Amino acid sequence: MTDVQVEQADLDTGIPVMYRDYGQHVRMAYDPSQIDEAAAVALICVRIPRLIGSLDLIHL
Repeated sequence: MTDVQVEQADLDTGIPVMYRDYGQHVRMAYDPSQIDEAAAVALICVRIPRLIGSLDLIHL
């Protein structure tokens, strides 16, 4: 299982999601004015396929 730390942040226009992959821990931030949380998590799963079916979200 991989922990995904989810945060909201004001990101630059055109950058709806940022993330950093630390192996068993992924830290991501999304800009709610550009994308909703479900779409941000789906996008992260596309970029990091091992998360599909094995992530545990931690909201801050």
